[in-house]
Amino acid sequence: MPDSILARARPLMAARLAGAALTFAVPLVLARVLVPASYGTFKQAWLVSQTLALVLPLGLTQSLYYFVPRDPSRRDRYVAQTAWALLAVGAAAALLLLLARPWVAAHFDNPELTRNLPWVAAFTAFTVAGAPLDVAWNATGRIGAAALARVATEGGRGAAMVAGALLWRSVEGVFAGIALATAVRAALSLWLLARRHGLRGDLALLRRQVAYALPFGLAFVLIVPQQQWHQYAVAAAVSAAAFAVYSVGTFQLPVVDVLYTPVSELLQIGLAEHEGAGRPPRAGLALFHEAVLQLSFAFVPLAGLLAVAAPVLVPFLFSPRYAAAVPIFRLATGSVLLAALPLDGVMRARAQNRFMLALSAAKLGATAALVAGGLALLGPIGALGGWILAEAAARAAMLARTAALFEAPLRQALPVRALARQVGATAVAAPAAWVALNALGAPPFFRLAACGLAFAAAYLGVSWAFGWLPAGWVGLFRARRAARAPAAPPESA
Repeated sequence: MPDSILARARPLMAARLAGAALTFAVPLVLARVLVPASYGTFKQAWLVSQTLALVLPLGLTQSLYYFVPRDPSRRDRYVAQTAWALLAVGAAAALLLLLARPWVAAHFDNPELTRNLPWVAAFTAFTVAGAPLDVAWNATGRIGAAALARVATEGGRGAAMVAGALLWRSVEGVFAGIALATAVRAALSLWLLARRHGLRGDLALLRRQVAYALPFGLAFVLIVPQQQWHQYAVAAAVSAAAFAVYSVGTFQLPVVDVLYTPVSELLQIGLAEHEGAGRPPRAGLALFHEAVLQLSFAFVPLAGLLAVAAPVLVPFLFSPRYAAAVPIFRLATGSVLLAALPLDGVMRARAQNRFMLALSAAKLGATAALVAGGLALLGPIGALGGWILAEAAARAAMLARTAALFEAPLRQALPVRALARQVGATAVAAPAAWVALNALGAPPFFRLAACGLAFAAAYLGVSWAFGWLPAGWVGLFRARRAARAPAAPPESA
């Protein structure tokens, strides 16, 4: 019996969890060490850098998940040419950012950000150049090595940022730390990939890779700005200090990325393996349902717990001066629920390039209108609400497309009954968590601990009592051993 998605994702989840543990302190330290205006400058610089780092590679890095499992005999060529391409793209990203100085100055109206733009250009270039390492290792089956690379990257970058903040007590020190850490990652990435896969690409293969990646890359030109539109809109409308409050409100706990990305990536690989084995499209629906249930079992209760604990959690993590971010933080938990649907993994695995491009264009237009309207009516929280509405509508369209790809009725695209059970268990657990949070006149840490324990006990208790625990979670640490056990002999007739 093959491992479940959750079992195969264990090394990646462990790596992301370790990286999250190492870097979780970064925004908390920066929010305390820097004044709100400088912390807002850091968040603005990070926003611009991440936009370029996600958009400019045009899907080349992620295309390795498509080509390497399907064409293992030429995987070295795919990896080598991706590494060289990303090195060139990184240099282009730095140049573009330096040339965009007038736009940055006009849009953000923040002299501190404009003054530090060379630092932002440097760590943006190094981030792009170092991107292929763990993706290439993961696509070639070296999941353990990819996990270690992830831990080292997150840990090194987080440590460098904290060290820069504590030593210089300024945003310049933070930027210098990021630049140093990302430069080391980029150099090691190129060296390690060249050592294992060589330096030779293939022009014909590169054209094929670009032909696959370009529609997804063009979609990312629309997707990434759409995802970040509300942040750019708020950053342009308020001061850097007020943007710092908004950034705290939209802060996501690292546990979302710890679980979502590995499951989504392995869903892509699993669907590719199904297709390579000649299985019918409907066979992939069970794999998708499994991925949804593994994610929703964590994300549905997480959203409920965060909404309950927000009034104590936000001041505890970021200091009481950011208490105004609580309503924004509560609304932002809606995006955690959307992360329970790994629909982008299905789109990539089934090469839905043109559909994603068209959907991205429509979603960008809807986001621009809804964010602008929400910002005008309700301020920053309205901008966030408009973005969530647009994101939910796009997820609904992707879900309909997923059902068609699996040749299944729309009503069967999701495991609706199992999801309803998780929502019911969350509804039972939320009042218990609220009572535990507010019944004790204790310091915030103990109130939060009591809240979390009460919620977990109620949620897991209800799920266990009614048999609602997903199989992948019940057997998380024994699935691989069970898979390796010798098969029982067939029963005689």
